[in-house]
Amino acid sequence: MMSIEKEKELGRRLLEEIRTQVEFVDDQEVVQYVQSAGEKILKLIPDPLYQYRFFVIKDEGVNAFAIPGGFVFVHSGLLEVVDSDDEFICVLAHEIGHVEGRHIARRIERLKRLNIASVAAILAGVFLGKGKAGSAILATTSALNASIGLKYSREDEEEADRRAFQWLCKAGYNPMGLVTVLQKMQRMRWLGTDAIPSYLSTHPGTAERITYLEDLIKTSNCHVKFHRASRELRRVQVRISVFTKDPYLLIGRYKTALKDSPGDEYLQYGLCLAYLEAREFNNAINELNALIKGHPKRLEYKKDLGVAYYLKGDYGQAIDVLNNYLKSNSKDLTARLYLGKSLLAVSRPKEALKSIKDVYYALDEDPRIAFDLGRSLAALHQEGEAHYYFYQFYRWKGQLDAASYHKRMAIRLLPKDSQLLRKIGESRDESDENNNQDPISPGGSRGSGLGSSYEVVHSKKF
Repeated sequence: MMSIEKEKELGRRLLEEIRTQVEFVDDQEVVQYVQSAGEKILKLIPDPLYQYRFFVIKDEGVNAFAIPGGFVFVHSGLLEVVDSDDEFICVLAHEIGHVEGRHIARRIERLKRLNIASVAAILAGVFLGKGKAGSAILATTSALNASIGLKYSREDEEEADRRAFQWLCKAGYNPMGLVTVLQKMQRMRWLGTDAIPSYLSTHPGTAERITYLEDLIKTSNCHVKFHRASRELRRVQVRISVFTKDPYLLIGRYKTALKDSPGDEYLQYGLCLAYLEAREFNNAINELNALIKGHPKRLEYKKDLGVAYYLKGDYGQAIDVLNNYLKSNSKDLTARLYLGKSLLAVSRPKEALKSIKDVYYALDEDPRIAFDLGRSLAALHQEGEAHYYFYQFYRWKGQLDAASYHKRMAIRLLPKDSQLLRKIGESRDESDENNNQDPISPGGSRGSGLGSSYEVVHSKKF
């Protein structure tokens, strides 16, 4: 079987391939919910093979998949249809079961003639079922046969289910959640919906799986502790709905629904978010203040209000509201991130740096946070470190020219004994192809290059 290191390399290549074909949901609260749910399973595994990362794909399909190297993906459609935390965590446990069982690596051994780049492209087609990897890459007979060979077998499915079952019982989650999700997927297929999940083609034997899982549950002695949908899940479902649909259309729908169900907390929250997405900031702030007044114990709405002030550009109000909220919710990473963004906007980079860095490391060096970290360091004239974090961000975005430029500048400016320089030396990626170029800033002048580079990236919306 291929080595763990080769499997990690395949995972990185496949992540790049997937990134070119889908749009990710980068909302901090949504990502944090998914990551936290996955970590509840990972805590039960004595020695996980990989450092896992979780991603949300903006797609209405009810789907989830995992790739070698510990990368787990869920479609936004799956988050919208689950009825409880149990159901969602059951799906994640199953996908982690595939990764820990190294099922893809086993199948790749049968296709030794294919290189890693080809396997990555074919796997993207298998799991996504669309896009260039789903058509052009699979146009040849050999590639099509390879794609069939890389799909999970029924034995793989049963092994992943049994691994997941053990973890779920140990944690007190209801393993019946996996059965109910599979039943939902089958109903969607029978109803002929446009969001038919490719999960059913990449994870075969659904009917048989449901039967033996039900038998396993009947004969087991699981002590179930969790049964309901948490407030966190309901908030995430509202956020997913707003972030994946037309906000102007949703504003009308929420207003109509509130006439029939006045005071419905989640309909009101959806209206607030839809106003924010439509950039109707005053309406959003008014609705949030009404929510806070009607539900004074729901402190998370104060966090939403702080974010709304930040998006409006009222950074002073954002800082006041978020600081006040964090006095009783100091571990809320979304609030800490937006506090850092607000502090940076009012030229308080030293305070911003601490807040943003705390979030970055709390999320296991999440590259999505690296851009604001780089901005803070650039404002403090710590150019070498700033370039390093810009490199991490652009590498994550798949913008390899920008990643290569910032990588070269980080190597040039970081002290020789820097841990960040050592991390660069340990990493190798596609941006290395351009690293023989002289590190000249986009404007053509030598030096740190942060001036013109920072102005370019800061003008974009991320």
